[in-house]
Amino acid sequence: MNLSDNLNKAASFTGKVFSDIGNLILLIVLNIIPIVNLIVLGYTAKIIRESPDEPPKLSDYGKLFVDGLLVLIAGLIYAIVPLIVIIAGAIMTGFGIGGIGMAPSSALLAVGGLVAVALVLLFIFMILGVMAIGNMIRSGMNFSKIFAFSENWGLIQKIGLGNYLIWYIVIFIVAVILEAIGSVIPWVGGGIVGVFLYLFAGKSLALVLDEVIGSPKPI
Repeated sequence: MNLSDNLNKAASFTGKVFSDIGNLILLIVLNIIPIVNLIVLGYTAKIIRESPDEPPKLSDYGKLFVDGLLVLIAGLIYAIVPLIVIIAGAIMTGFGIGGIGMAPSSALLAVGGLVAVALVLLFIFMILGVMAIGNMIRSGMNFSKIFAFSENWGLIQKIGLGNYLIWYIVIFIVAVILEAIGSVIPWVGGGIVGVFLYLFAGKSLALVLDEVIGSPKPI
């Protein structure tokens, strides 16, 4: 996999969203609204599935919503361990504060440590999770692909573990940077920046899948 070529194509694809301002505004509006923003996640799945040359027009909102919901559920399955760590830690910390007199400062440190551990675990679990979600989408939203661990690992090996990890880390860093930018304007900023992140990461993953699964058939 040529990482530079992948990222340049994904960036070029993302920039083309400005050729249809109406579509872009609609994507941003939908992404700002909770629950409704699953449509945008489904739109990202469409990009991953079809690997178009430019951002498609929004249409078939019902299907996009269902696809987005499936992607969310798939992501939560791979995030379950980090979530358990956070929930269990929060309960234990809360018990410590109320039951044994843990100082608030110590509690904050404990919570911070748990969040850091959870983020590391999430990063690790999603190494396989990202490929599993991509495989699910390319297989016509076949949810069983989420649990096809050997198959998904085989796809990663086709790319080369080193190449895949470098790509994964770069996408992760891009996501962190964009989310940090979006946080300047709470909620709305995240919704706006999220659209560009979805476009960029979605197309980048589509290009990766083109290499290991093959380009999707024209619809």
